[in-house]
Amino acid sequence: MSGKKYCFIDFEFFDSKEKHPTLVSCSLTTTKDENLQEGISYWLHDDLVERNKLRGHINILIREGYIFVAWAVTAEARCFLALGIDPIKCKFYDLFLEYRCLTNHNHKLMYGSQLIDGRVKKTKPPMNKWDMTEQDKMKFNFSKPQHNLAAGTFKLLGKQIDTDFKDHTRDIIISGDYALIEENKADILAYNESDIAYLPLLLEAEKKEYIRLLRKGPLLKTLKEEMLLRGEYAARTAVMESEGYPIGLEETKAFSRSVPSILWEIQNEINELFPDIKPFTKKKDRTFSWSHVRTREWIKTLPFKHWLKTDTKMDSLSLDAFKKYFDFKHDYPKDNLGAQMVRYLTLKQNLNGFSPTSKNSFWDSVGSDGRVRPYFGIYGAQSARSQPKATGFLFLKSAWMRSLCVPPKGKAVCGIDFKSQEFLLAALLSGDRNMLQAYQSGDPYLHLAKLAGAVPMDGERKDHEEIRDMFKSTTLGISYGMTKYGLSNKLTADLGRKVDEDEAQRLVDKFNKAYRTYYRWSMNLAAQYKRDKHMKLPCGWYMWGDNRNARSVANVPLQGFGSSIMRRAVGLAQDRGLKVILTLHDAIYIECNSDKYDSAVSSLAECMDEAFRYFFDADIKPLASVGLDGALWSGDFPREEKILTFGKAVLKRQQVYIDGRSKREYEQFKRYFVPETYNEDEI
Repeated sequence: MSGKKYCFIDFEFFDSKEKHPTLVSCSLTTTKDENLQEGISYWLHDDLVERNKLRGHINILIREGYIFVAWAVTAEARCFLALGIDPIKCKFYDLFLEYRCLTNHNHKLMYGSQLIDGRVKKTKPPMNKWDMTEQDKMKFNFSKPQHNLAAGTFKLLGKQIDTDFKDHTRDIIISGDYALIEENKADILAYNESDIAYLPLLLEAEKKEYIRLLRKGPLLKTLKEEMLLRGEYAARTAVMESEGYPIGLEETKAFSRSVPSILWEIQNEINELFPDIKPFTKKKDRTFSWSHVRTREWIKTLPFKHWLKTDTKMDSLSLDAFKKYFDFKHDYPKDNLGAQMVRYLTLKQNLNGFSPTSKNSFWDSVGSDGRVRPYFGIYGAQSARSQPKATGFLFLKSAWMRSLCVPPKGKAVCGIDFKSQEFLLAALLSGDRNMLQAYQSGDPYLHLAKLAGAVPMDGERKDHEEIRDMFKSTTLGISYGMTKYGLSNKLTADLGRKVDEDEAQRLVDKFNKAYRTYYRWSMNLAAQYKRDKHMKLPCGWYMWGDNRNARSVANVPLQGFGSSIMRRAVGLAQDRGLKVILTLHDAIYIECNSDKYDSAVSSLAECMDEAFRYFFDADIKPLASVGLDGALWSGDFPREEKILTFGKAVLKRQQVYIDGRSKREYEQFKRYFVPETYNEDEI
């Protein structure tokens, strides 16, 4: 820490689902020129004087150029907002995100002795998930590391924190019981101060691990800037979380009460579609039970060799088991029972969180202002993509449920998506001209079919829909590292006919022949990963060298590059004053005035276009012309849908957000959104 000015800081608070959390206490300690200063604690609970003192203290540190160091900066930055301090103007190191990065396929930290749920456990790297039975999963501990402060302290420092005391004290804080909080003031301050004590040691331990992994090489020169960049995005995420996204509160309450009826309806529908099998047995009071026997009898008729097994060697009925061979997401053919079971199991999973009695409920993220503030899970994936918790994230649930996102009167929500982003990235990064031409054609999948000789060069999509779909599935499958085995299963599910491994291999060969430059680039990238023992994204995120899954490795460069672009675009949009409310994969959502949306939407499109070009060299930037599409919706708009263009962005304007892929299901279930009489205490 030589020569650095750090402030190690930690807040205690509750009411995180509100725009600003209720602050209870804050502990901080500073260091300058290797001298750790004596810590200071502030009791903020119902104490305006202490809040003002803390605000003044933090502002002084900001002016003097201190770096604020915390475990999970997003939470601390939301506390800055509660104090009236703009966290985006601060410098942060997020030790939580750095630990996430350091454990990303670094088996030294990922496995072995871990602190999991407060207990020391031995873990090991997992086998291929499709080779495991459910008994294997229980017999061997393949748990990934937890990333809380206690787990990180145990693994990095060899110190075991008293998690029972932490959990007990934290429960008192989040209870929001003012009298109980005041009664336990001494314990809360001790708890707060104890966390601060570990932060300087953790910072040093994480830096040492980076030095070990990078072998004291030149990449260490940019590490500080990369850590600050991650800390900055955590602060920007705090702003997004604070904003929250809007829902139709009454409609969502009605929907939540209707969960049993929705499940009954889909079970009944599947029975009617497949009367000879009838996977569900009717019971009284409009309920069904799932007939595992009849479902397994049907599974035995399938041509698939390696169906996932349970611990008793029976065919598994899990969503994973069905999705291996029936990987449908939005369109579920009515003549395909596998697709319908994926539909049912996915819907059941998505509905679980809406029940008011659920342990982790959607309603846990809904503030008193009717806005949802979920956990965004930034840098949660190996590719640095965000992984929000689906419980409170409407946009990760069945697509037709997104219509519950309803902007308030006078407001509109706009979501813009990078169009076929990873395909264009593959073309630009590899320098494959055929791929670039395919993207520029407007339909890369039909273009591939033409290059492969399956469609005439002057052929049109309407005349070759099935062949186009086949080459679309091939392109998407190969981009995720599929071999002929996985592609055979995917094509069989997507096309509704048996596609054997030989046919799948011929398609792989046609893809690789059409895009030879990309194929060589991807092979070289895999070899480079094995040689260097790491893969680095343009934003500075690392995947370390212990990933033995070739398909998983192949997925990181393009998806990770896209995640770097996304974070850059969010920063540009926020700096322009746009109200960014969430991100989803390759899309950014903002809220704006419904009567003056033009400038906001145009500005977002410009930010996304600029961000896409940002990481490319000057000679590539002119070619990096990405398409943008999306939706704009508000109850203030006319009923008639309209297609609007804002620069490169093409948007559908509508009153209610209806995802085109799920229009049929929306029409089927929308009646459950109608507000009805209910007991407020139940929601």
